[in-house]
Amino acid sequence: MAHLAREDRGQIILIAAFALAVTFIALALIVNSAIFTENLASRGETGGSDDALEVRAMVEASVGEAIAGANVHNTSGLDAGVEEGIEQTTDQLELQQVTNGALVEVSLVPGSTVDGLRIAQNESGGRAFEDNAMSGDDEWAVVTRVEPHSDRYNATRAFRMNVSRLPESDYAFVVTANGTQGEPTWEMRLYSDSGGDVDANEDVTVEVTTPSGSEHCTHETDHPYVHVDVTGGTVAGEPCDALRRGFYDGGGNSTVFDGRFAHGVGDERYNITFENGTQVTGNYSLVTRSTGANPAPKLNATVGLSPYVTDAVYNVSVRFAYETSEVRYETRIRVAPGETDA
Repeated sequence: MAHLAREDRGQIILIAAFALAVTFIALALIVNSAIFTENLASRGETGGSDDALEVRAMVEASVGEAIAGANVHNTSGLDAGVEEGIEQTTDQLELQQVTNGALVEVSLVPGSTVDGLRIAQNESGGRAFEDNAMSGDDEWAVVTRVEPHSDRYNATRAFRMNVSRLPESDYAFVVTANGTQGEPTWEMRLYSDSGGDVDANEDVTVEVTTPSGSEHCTHETDHPYVHVDVTGGTVAGEPCDALRRGFYDGGGNSTVFDGRFAHGVGDERYNITFENGTQVTGNYSLVTRSTGANPAPKLNATVGLSPYVTDAVYNVSVRFAYETSEVRYETRIRVAPGETDA
């Protein structure tokens, strides 16, 4: 058996250590090179696009406000009001973005305006959710034959309530969206823990039943009233799972329930009805597509005589262009403020 001298063993250890050091350095260079390349590629693909997407979001919000303002005030005509709002959006963004070296253009896509109906009750102090004759009917149709594009674009948006008086669960106020053939049905029940005038720190519950099942949410109020955003999916300003698309349960498993307004009714035309309207007090408003829709005869045609119905703009499409020396971004944006987006 061969024997190595002490000096030989030392040289071998030194050579091995040197080899390991070289290997580690090479690996570090490879890893750093890969990270640098990935970052460089990422920046090359997205450089400047974040600004364009941020401005796009601003455009959508501003045009949405223009549509909502035109629908509520309607002083200069719906189309004129929306177009004026789009022009103001363009002017403001041009002034804002020119300091960043960006050119912005926003314009209405010709022929893209979709007509709608706005149904509202906005009396001072509120009133019962009855028809215009205050007949005390247990159930009455608000609008009939609403035609959705799909469950994604269900043709009802900005459905909001401000409620100061609620019943107990046995007499819950009910909103129903049911197919014109009777089925399927989406239903929302709204009630408070004790019933009567809404007080601060009172529990308000929303129960939603769809063809896929039922869910509920309960939130505590901070004021002597409660806001319920039916299409936005909130109660008292807090997210309500019962009014939203599929969520995650405590175990992290996705549920199949989808409570967005009229979800499950499908492509079929549907009617919107109120039940137990005498049990609730407050105000509300909603916008539907008017294609084929019929507002209930129990609505007033004069603004201010609650509840009433007026013409509205349901949605528009705008062309948005954003350009700098490094990036050009151009797209078409569909704007329907308050559409089921939860």
